[in-house]
Amino acid sequence: MRPHRGKVALAGVALLFSTAIGLAFPLVVRFLLDAAFVTRNLANLNTIAIGLLILFAIKGVLNFAEVYLLGVTGEHVIVQLRTGLFSRLLNLSPGFFTERTSGELTSRLTSDCSTLQAVLGHQVAELFRQILYLVGGLTLLAALHPQLMVTTAAVAPLVVAIAIFFGRYVRRKSTEVQDRLADANAVAEEALGQIPIVQSFVREGWEADRYGARIDESLRAAISRAWARGLFFGVLAFVAFGGITAVLWQGGRLVLAGQITAGELVSFLLYAVQVAAAITALASLWGSYQQAQGAAIRVFDLMEEKPEIADPPEPVPVPMTAIPEIEFEDVWFRYGPEEPWALQAVSARLRPGEVVALYPDLRPGQRSRIHREARQALELPVGILSQTDTQIGDRLIVEAIARSA
Repeated sequence: MRPHRGKVALAGVALLFSTAIGLAFPLVVRFLLDAAFVTRNLANLNTIAIGLLILFAIKGVLNFAEVYLLGVTGEHVIVQLRTGLFSRLLNLSPGFFTERTSGELTSRLTSDCSTLQAVLGHQVAELFRQILYLVGGLTLLAALHPQLMVTTAAVAPLVVAIAIFFGRYVRRKSTEVQDRLADANAVAEEALGQIPIVQSFVREGWEADRYGARIDESLRAAISRAWARGLFFGVLAFVAFGGITAVLWQGGRLVLAGQITAGELVSFLLYAVQVAAAITALASLWGSYQQAQGAAIRVFDLMEEKPEIADPPEPVPVPMTAIPEIEFEDVWFRYGPEEPWALQAVSARLRPGEVVALYPDLRPGQRSRIHREARQALELPVGILSQTDTQIGDRLIVEAIARSA
């Protein structure tokens, strides 16, 4: 985010002034209605109406600037995240890919990053906007009429408790849905990537059933999440609009008693609606945040993965003064401690300009793995690999070895 601090700061300023105009609207409406119904002053009515139009034009420009700047920033950040994650995956050890399927990793690059993109591009700004509306609305409510403010504020603690209770459940279910979809993507990736083998053994139906079972699991988790979200918003709507009804009833009694004007009541009600809308929006954003949190955890867990084959603490640069020779001397290699030897007592000298292929006698199933396991050969269990008078063991940078070879 550091290279984009200027855009974020400008978007924050636009957001602040745009929200300030939105908070001023109910107060202006109060004066407009009083000019129409109390003082019956046509000149004031026209002036206030024109002023509202000017304020809304400014608000439109500020909203454009905010959405554009945050959208561009979010796109850049997600591009950097995707490329960084992909680069990290490319440099992980072959053993990591035996435990994770390519479909699962592709899902992290696509669906999880897309979830984070929605949060960075829109939902973060909306979160701050609704917080400002909530705090500003409650402050103005308290300044206008403390009696009605007490009735409105009584709803807030109940809404917060509901949001916390349902938010945790929705986060668990959202993570479960994403995990099941990743499993389904892994099955599809495996089947489609090896479609000649699937068709050769007439396993189309079996693979379709296997994919369908994973999709059914994700469907059940999604239905459970939808039930929780539906119940959450239903209870929340009842509590929020029940509070507005109580404010309407109490405000109507104050108007009848002559303690406030109709314009003051309408202004107060608009602020109350703003507060209720902010609470509802924050609850919705809380659910989205819980979902994005699960995606972020999975993505950054991959970013923090350490390759088993890494550069040594004190690497020695590969000498590149001349075209090197590569020599294998009594090299033994296997794919794992429990696997049979794929290379046994191999000795060879690779002179400049020569192209030599080491093609071991592979068991069935190992041929499809050799492209993933090749880099592991840099850590030879037995034998010596040298390059023009420089022994390659635990001293050279892995990437440099690969380039020079």
